[in-house]
Amino acid sequence: MSDVRTSVDVQVPVRTAYNQWTQFESFPEFMSGVVAIRQLDDRHTHWVTEVAGARREFDAEIVEQLPDERISWRSTDGDVRHLGTVTFEPLAEGATRVTVDLTWEPQGLLEKAGDALGADRLQVKADLERFRRFIEERGAETGAWRGQVSGPGAEGPGPIPTDAPTPALAGTGLTPSGAQSADRSGHERVDVVDILMAQHEQVKGLMEEIAAADRADKQRLFADLVTMLKEHEKGEQRVVHPVTRSSVSGGDATANARLGEEQRADQLIAQMQDLTSNDREFDVWFERLQAAVLAHAEHEEREEFPKLRRDLAPERLRTMAQELVDVQNARN
Repeated sequence: MSDVRTSVDVQVPVRTAYNQWTQFESFPEFMSGVVAIRQLDDRHTHWVTEVAGARREFDAEIVEQLPDERISWRSTDGDVRHLGTVTFEPLAEGATRVTVDLTWEPQGLLEKAGDALGADRLQVKADLERFRRFIEERGAETGAWRGQVSGPGAEGPGPIPTDAPTPALAGTGLTPSGAQSADRSGHERVDVVDILMAQHEQVKGLMEEIAAADRADKQRLFADLVTMLKEHEKGEQRVVHPVTRSSVSGGDATANARLGEEQRADQLIAQMQDLTSNDREFDVWFERLQAAVLAHAEHEEREEFPKLRRDLAPERLRTMAQELVDVQNARN
């Protein structure tokens, strides 16, 4: 299981923050991947999400709802297994701390790889940041539903209006466009290139978040980026580049070039270790790191990955996928 806990402080009163959270029709404006939400009855909702081209559908049940305090949910069917709670804490001067606690079970190699890199935590954090911008820019909620649910099995609060609440941040997942999700017998057919490409998208998305972030958020997001890059690099250096060197035509030159690029990124990260996001040099060095990482990813996607798929059997690429996930999950 994967556990995520993260918070954001929003500059609106607790009632406003809570009321906005109960407006399911606004979720696509700040929740990545939400396509549609349909109310089934007073406590159950049906979600349709799409992440990098992979569509998911599942039902969720609200198990507790206390106005201005908390909303708790759990999945009831579908391929997304999760439960979670969002709480609202009043702060000084009309501000509110919104905290999400989420537990979910990664499904398959792609989601397990995303879990190893902390992709679920980053998605929740990014969605909360979008929620903050959404409600602060408006200054007021778009509507409200203040019914109460006291716990599993309790009677619901009666008919639900069209602005009914829905548990948020319920559908995390990682599936890159073009990945082979299953064969005709239902067995997963993800290979190592699928996972690496998905991780590249995670890194690129996080770098975009950093570039657009306020000074107060840049440092925290940069620390997340460094962790993600280190884990990705560890998997490539222990699993991918050695196979490139031993099993791909011209593999020595390809592996050496990629290792050199990774060393360059490490050097840039080292240069930034003593900087804070308030330093003038921070943005300059970050732009250099971003350019180096993007160039490295492009070289892998155009050179190394096609060679791996050309020269290795599909089954070997799939076993490498599991090896990569194991290495990235290992804490050494």
